[in-house]
Amino acid sequence: MTRRFSPDALATALPAQPAGTRRWVAYSGGLDSSVLLEAVVKLAPGAPGLGALHVNHQLHPEADRWQAHCEATCRGLAVEFHGLRVDARPRRRESPEAAARRARYAALASLLQPGDTLLLGHHADDQLETVLLNLLRGSGSRGLAGMPASRPLGVGRLHRPLLSWTRAALLAYARDAGLTWIEDPSNAITTADRNQLRQVVVPALRERWPDAAGRVARAAAQLDEDAGLLAELAGLDLGEAATRHPGTPVLPLARLQALSPQRRANALRAALRARGLAPLPTGRRLREFARQLVAARPDRGVALQWRGGTLRREGPRVWLLEALPSPPQTPMALRPDRRHEDPCGRVWLTPVAGSAAVGECVLSAAELAAGVTLEYRSGGERIGRGGGRRLGALLQARGIPAWLRSRLPLVRAAGQLVGVAGCHPRLNPAVPVDQAAWRVCWTPAPALLPGLAGHVGEGDL
Repeated sequence: MTRRFSPDALATALPAQPAGTRRWVAYSGGLDSSVLLEAVVKLAPGAPGLGALHVNHQLHPEADRWQAHCEATCRGLAVEFHGLRVDARPRRRESPEAAARRARYAALASLLQPGDTLLLGHHADDQLETVLLNLLRGSGSRGLAGMPASRPLGVGRLHRPLLSWTRAALLAYARDAGLTWIEDPSNAITTADRNQLRQVVVPALRERWPDAAGRVARAAAQLDEDAGLLAELAGLDLGEAATRHPGTPVLPLARLQALSPQRRANALRAALRARGLAPLPTGRRLREFARQLVAARPDRGVALQWRGGTLRREGPRVWLLEALPSPPQTPMALRPDRRHEDPCGRVWLTPVAGSAAVGECVLSAAELAAGVTLEYRSGGERIGRGGGRRLGALLQARGIPAWLRSRLPLVRAAGQLVGVAGCHPRLNPAVPVDQAAWRVCWTPAPALLPGLAGHVGEGDL
């Protein structure tokens, strides 16, 4: 029997709202979000701190009309309305659905303040489809747990209070209440996987198992509990490298190597998820990397790269990194009147007042006049005026990880390599006070920051 929906029943599923914070409804204008918005307003008509957020993906010819409908509905309900336009064009190897979802959640998160709540209209049928999709994709317990009822989003929190009701229950309520909503014609196109499930597979399941959504919801809840236990186990296995710490760039290799292969892969997966390196690599590739952590020789680097990031073993450490940028291959002129920007960061010159600190990458006026270029490693470089020392050996001796060495900007003056921007070997003497000079400054790309800890801005690599 279908559970009836009502605003009073919804009240038991809504989280308490802290004083001074706001409650937002993600309002697309479709059936589900229309029911959710109307019911929340009925529970507390005229309540301050309630607003609606509409994301315009700009993908459909009717997108602007849909936004106008949502704005007019909110005006009639006396609810604050915000329309958010996003660029939902897919990235390389990204599906249109994934691109729209990524852009949507990023836009919604950007509006939330600390303590704010965002309510989404996902219901029991959406959960059923999600679990089936993840099952067909070969997902593990986390994916088969479906959509969580609540999770962090930016500095706020996301809640799905309608997961206990089917679409049929929401439709019955909407008709009784005389609501109007938008029907997106793309929902009827069965070439999309989710729509194929919605239009063909789920109706066939319901013919045999009318309570299919409820059964799957109970299984998903059990799998969610299992996934939580696996996360706790990963926390115990990683010790001080807490999987929930978003800034942890390094994992302890010795602890990982002492684990069974299954626990090792579980710990790595939990660390990647906590680090936000989504999407995660496939289970097969992650298990192979976990195997190589033990099987590979100590002097051999082991790496796993995928669209969401990079895992790298070097020496006694395992690095968790965002997708690493590719440095330019062509040298570029460096001048005081222009900031240079590339995937590895931003480099610029500032005049030095007085003498420079020993070890800073500083250029004399004569060197600047002769021509200064910025480049990245190709191998075999020697650094320092007068021939200097082998750069590769110097960087290795100073503990710079191999994955970072090729992404450090090098400064060449008058044909000689004289410095590493931002990471300063003690190779550059201080310039006399009475001599004009320029300091090379560098702001690295965020993905490089973990490997630079302890090296940036110091007098030595």
